[in-house]
Amino acid sequence: MLKFFFGVLFGAALAFGYVRWDVSLPDVVELPDDLRGNLISTVVESDLYALDGNLAKRQRALEMFLTNRPSFAVEVDAEFGHPFLEALYRKRAIREARQLRLQWSAYDKALSKPALRAQFEKKYDTRDPLLIKQEMLFAALERKPFLRSWMERQRPNLTKQNLLAVLVEVGVRPHVTSVPNG
Repeated sequence: MLKFFFGVLFGAALAFGYVRWDVSLPDVVELPDDLRGNLISTVVESDLYALDGNLAKRQRALEMFLTNRPSFAVEVDAEFGHPFLEALYRKRAIREARQLRLQWSAYDKALSKPALRAQFEKKYDTRDPLLIKQEMLFAALERKPFLRSWMERQRPNLTKQNLLAVLVEVGVRPHVTSVPNG
């Protein structure tokens, strides 16, 4: 049990060190992994590049390819302007925008309670429920630093007044009209 615990702890420390400080195992230890990765990548390339092939097979081949050649995936992503990284950011932004948008209707419930409404009217210095809700939504956005930063990058003209509309727009996933050979 103790060996297992220290093994997990050591593995976690190596993973953290690799990500945080770019620490890696010595080249002698990594060479067999590189060879294995290159062999597997070579084997799956025929399925990966079979453009008329089965989509599930190509996706599995891509998974194997990326598992065994992650640095190549990072190079390709960088070469083409980081589409994977941007897609990853967009996916998180969509999820967070949907979560934040759900708070809008919850504000109606909060404002229906006289004591809470009085507190919000005092806090935001207005009696207009729409303005109060906009203020509350904007304050909630401030507590989501990734989404706020991403939205400010996408929409430099983001305001309290257009925040809900932008959240609705962001929360809609782009629809794929067709999947090749899917």
